Amino acid sequence: MEGDIVNVASFKIVLNETEISESILLDVIEIKFEDEINLPSMFSIKFNIVNFIKGENKGIDLKTFMIGDNVKLFMGIDEHIKFITGEITSLDFSFENAPFMEIRGYDMLHRLRFGTMRRSFKNMKDSDIASFIASEMNLTPQVDATGTMYPYIFQNNQSNYEFLLERVKRISYEMQMDDKTFIFRKSGENKSPEITLEYRKDLPSFAIQMKALTDGSKVELRGWDVKGKKEITATASKGSEKTKMSGKESGFEITDSYFESPGIVITDNVIIDHDDAENIAKAKFNLMLKEFITGHGKCTGNPGIRAGKTIEIKGLGDRISGVYYIISTVHSIKKGEYNTSFKVRRTGV
Repeated sequence: MEGDIVNVASFKIVLNETEISESILLDVIEIKFEDEINLPSMFSIKFNIVNFIKGENKGIDLKTFMIGDNVKLFMGIDEHIKFITGEITSLDFSFENAPFMEIRGYDMLHRLRFGTMRRSFKNMKDSDIASFIASEMNLTPQVDATGTMYPYIFQNNQSNYEFLLERVKRISYEMQMDDKTFIFRKSGENKSPEITLEYRKDLPSFAIQMKALTDGSKVELRGWDVKGKKEITATASKGSEKTKMSGKESGFEITDSYFESPGIVITDNVIIDHDDAENIAKAKFNLMLKEFITGHGKCTGNPGIRAGKTIEIKGLGDRISGVYYIISTVHSIKKGEYNTSFKVRRTGV
């Protein structure tokens, strides 16, 4: 109909700094991008490898794509938005009914998974260690400073990725990549929403699960002061919430109104002082609170929906509508259609 606006799925692939040819683009069957907090982002591109004119397979000589090749993937509707700078880590070939080749790869965070190391870091903060490892891997560090200086932190036969993942979970931080920049930051649930979707307008599918938090709403942490030869304790409970994410009540407040729980006790052998103990207790408290509401949605392709952003959901009443934190996304283009699915969490309602 005249005057209708047609949105066209668009993508571009740059291989080793050169945009791939139109003839190769015509063989693309499907493109997919996936990201998740604290995991390397992934891309996959599926190609037809049948030359129908000659009746033979093509593109299987490993001259066009190879493990280690650099890929930049752009997707969008009517325009190209860069999603990832990554490296090919696998090539899959299928020679069954409709032969195809699928290339897969990850952003530069995947490089931290190679090998294991045994070493110690002396008189450094977690943010210092993150910056050191990023620089060591020829990545540009972008870190939120942490407060506690540790005399010794041991990386005990762990990959750099496993070691840093252990550190971010301990202090309620996150790690991500943006091109060649390694991001080590505070968890972003308390940020203002960057995207707004409304159910039945631009959000056709959305579902959530709300559940009681069975660990209880109190965290007691116990450690040992080696120098002072005394126990260090700290407690996190109601009031330690980082954010209720526009909700009236936190998940712990709702759970406590119906169920009684003594809470949990955890031990940590590398606590430095009371401030450190208090920070770790609060981090554990908020980590448990993040399990209160989880959900997932699907909409027309939206490049702005990415892991690590907050999103406002409208059209679902006063309590379920509100701010959610995006923990993972899948963006796919197939047969000219661009779709986005995502998973979220929320700490209050």
